[in-house]
Amino acid sequence: MKSLKKILFILLTFCSFQIHAQSFTGEQVNQGYAIFGNQVSFIFDELIYDKQPSRVVVTGAFRGWDDDLDTQEWDLKKTGQQWILTLDNSDYKVIGPTMEFKFRINDGEWLGPSPVSKNEKGGNLVFMMDAVLPGLKAELKNENLIWATIIGDRPLDPSKYLITNAQGDTIKVKGVLPNEATTTLIVPAEPLNKKRVYYLHMPDQELTAFCSFDGWFRETYSTKELGANIDNGKTTVRLFAPRATGVKLYLYNGKDDKKAEEVVEMKVDNDGVWEAFFDEDLHGTWYDFTIHGYDDPGNLFYETTKAHVSDPYTRVSDDTWGKCRMWRRTTPATPLKGGIPAMEDVISYEVHVQDFTDRLPVDASIKGRLAAMHKTGLKNSKGQKIGFDYLVDLGVNVIHLMPIQEYLHYPTDDWKASFENDEYMKSQGVSEENYQWGYRTTHAMAVETRYRTVGKEAGEERNEFRDLVQAFHDKDIAVIIDIVPNHTAENMDGNNWIFNFNGIDKQYYYRTKDLEHIGDYGNEVKTENRPMTQRWLIDQCQYYIKEFGIDGFRIDLAGQVDEQTLIVLKETIGLDKIVYGEPWIGSNDPEFEGNPSWDWYKEDSPITFFQDDSRTAFKGPVFKLTDPKTDRGWAGGKSSDRAAVMKGLENSNKEDKTPTSGITYLDIHDNFALSDQYGGEKFDGRTSVDQDNYKIAVTLMYTSLGPIVTNGGSEIMRSKADAPLKEVFKTTNKGYKVYMHGYRDTYNHRTANQYAWETVGQEPQSGNTNDYKNMLAFWRGMNELRLSEIGKVFRLGTEVPEGYYQFITPKNENQLGYIVDNKVFVLLNVDEKSNKFDNIELPEGNWKLVANNNAVNIQKGVKDADKKLSKLKGGKQNIEMPATSLKIWVKQ
Repeated sequence: MKSLKKILFILLTFCSFQIHAQSFTGEQVNQGYAIFGNQVSFIFDELIYDKQPSRVVVTGAFRGWDDDLDTQEWDLKKTGQQWILTLDNSDYKVIGPTMEFKFRINDGEWLGPSPVSKNEKGGNLVFMMDAVLPGLKAELKNENLIWATIIGDRPLDPSKYLITNAQGDTIKVKGVLPNEATTTLIVPAEPLNKKRVYYLHMPDQELTAFCSFDGWFRETYSTKELGANIDNGKTTVRLFAPRATGVKLYLYNGKDDKKAEEVVEMKVDNDGVWEAFFDEDLHGTWYDFTIHGYDDPGNLFYETTKAHVSDPYTRVSDDTWGKCRMWRRTTPATPLKGGIPAMEDVISYEVHVQDFTDRLPVDASIKGRLAAMHKTGLKNSKGQKIGFDYLVDLGVNVIHLMPIQEYLHYPTDDWKASFENDEYMKSQGVSEENYQWGYRTTHAMAVETRYRTVGKEAGEERNEFRDLVQAFHDKDIAVIIDIVPNHTAENMDGNNWIFNFNGIDKQYYYRTKDLEHIGDYGNEVKTENRPMTQRWLIDQCQYYIKEFGIDGFRIDLAGQVDEQTLIVLKETIGLDKIVYGEPWIGSNDPEFEGNPSWDWYKEDSPITFFQDDSRTAFKGPVFKLTDPKTDRGWAGGKSSDRAAVMKGLENSNKEDKTPTSGITYLDIHDNFALSDQYGGEKFDGRTSVDQDNYKIAVTLMYTSLGPIVTNGGSEIMRSKADAPLKEVFKTTNKGYKVYMHGYRDTYNHRTANQYAWETVGQEPQSGNTNDYKNMLAFWRGMNELRLSEIGKVFRLGTEVPEGYYQFITPKNENQLGYIVDNKVFVLLNVDEKSNKFDNIELPEGNWKLVANNNAVNIQKGVKDADKKLSKLKGGKQNIEMPATSLKIWVKQ
């Protein structure tokens, strides 16, 4: 009998729950855990992390990356310089091999691995990183072949194997042949039905594996255009459902019709595409499908659910629930005259259609909707421009729209009946109908129904979205949209529905374990080993380019989309398109995480990623706010973050290969608003933002290299504090679950997210010290500076030359200066007292002051209280900086 290629068992003769610091080896301390028999001890050592926390908590994949700090079962206990938590891990019931984990300290700060930790992957620690345990994996290749991977003893005697189906019937194995050291061909004694569920057993070793469909799914592909498409007066309907035994297409005259006008038995081709052809233009026809298949475990076909499903490729879905509508192709907006901004030139402005338009002085029929987003001539009561004209004047070059693809809203009738008299829901503006940001896509090719003008027919939202894109293009502003391909709405918030993918074939479109969904958000869309799901993601991007003329995409939780799909996506849509996304939160599928061709993080990112290291250094953490002195980054006075700020400015974090590897930001729709983070002792930005610190954080972002993205409304200190910071759980009358998180995550709080347009032009007044007028002017000035000729020093797309940033670092870490490419000179002081910068060697030439705490003016310059600082000549400088101040000079 051959020995195992590699089996990790740690057998120690002593085992006790009372494990003391001196029991651990250096390797155990460095890796963050130790194994003693059936016990695991998590170890946090203050020396290797250079931290002295008041609390240490462990979380990771084994907890679903739960960030709950209210329970104490995951708290480590302090023993000298080490913190320890010891648990029973028999049969790996707590944490299994290759699972990732992380430590959190104090009030929730996340810590990356120590530099001495060799078990690091993607910014996380890995438990038993190199472990390979006995196991069996099986794939159903075709009717006459199972492809098995066997770790451990591999008998070649067919009698040592057995196949069963979902009903418990047995099928013998008649042939076993080795391929590689672990891969093995298993030949059944009788043909299998590759659309059904089977299990492969090795009884002597008590090993059983589900025969996954990967063996033939990964090789099943079609280039045919899917969905309902109308060309030259004829209509073609196609749906990909490889394990279906039949598909019926139902055609209706009206959305609410109970009975179909026609039922068509669709025909299937050799690649699993079901088709129906009509010699007529079916524009406006309503339709849905029934997908027929076996009533096996993990299947949600019609035979199991009696559910009709909608078309994942439909152009029109009227509020998600029920039928779809056939629609002709949309004529796109004309392209930007000057072309799409290069990534290094991007100043992106993230905005939610409903938030932006809810309080605009427009007709009720378009409030919260697409048509209001580009309506011109709007002003508030002070005569200040608001809405579209406001955005144009702001000076950004990219509008980043939060999801506009059809997304889930709970049915209004049920919602209103459940909450119309609920005081909390009334206070949050959500008692009458469900409000959402949109990160729960139901139909990727359809434009969101509730963004259509009231009274217009379903489908007209497509032209309205195209018109919005055209309006921005006419002002030389690019438009990108936020797509959500990592999960769908079918399993959100602990609810389970059948809209499309679940009923078409859950096992094809989603990552599953034991035939059931996995994922932190209810499900995970499976792009690896699924060419047609991979194509669905690429198709939706091409589709929005071809039919609407958009210029790029922000990809939600892109870290859950495999690397190869993102590579081909960029190539297919064109390298001129803007693409960036979130690298964090990987898959809950160990196979995905363990495959370096699929799994990726910032260091090997195939797209521009959100650079959270710079964000945290500039303005602090995002998950919990408790102490203004430590939770607002360097700009808020945390002097120890100065070195990290310098890396953020020049994009020299360890994962930054070029200035466009990451996109810099301060706040985004998630988590706390920037105004609340700088909202004094109570972190409430509604009336008293610490505006000097706020402006220093903005200055850091705008004087950093590479692209930047801003959270819409931050320029007028938009606060979310109208949503109380508490967790609220509700259920609708129909039993749908609703979670409200308060202003740390306002994804379903309407009032807290709305633009307060009356603050535009508002100066400090009694009870409110916020100077909204000045902050907006400051932000506009920063946009003008960055997009000016001199601002090119920050818009660098290639590798950074040595000495490009010349840093000035006095002993006091509250002070920082830098000269960029010998053309821009910045001084910052975050101390609560004035400080002097001595012996600065300024390059020769004349230098004009263009920014300070009061103003930014690239054309005329700004006046300073110290008049001699308005203009400088090159040479040695000694400059006194007031408390919490900023100054920027440019070389003339």
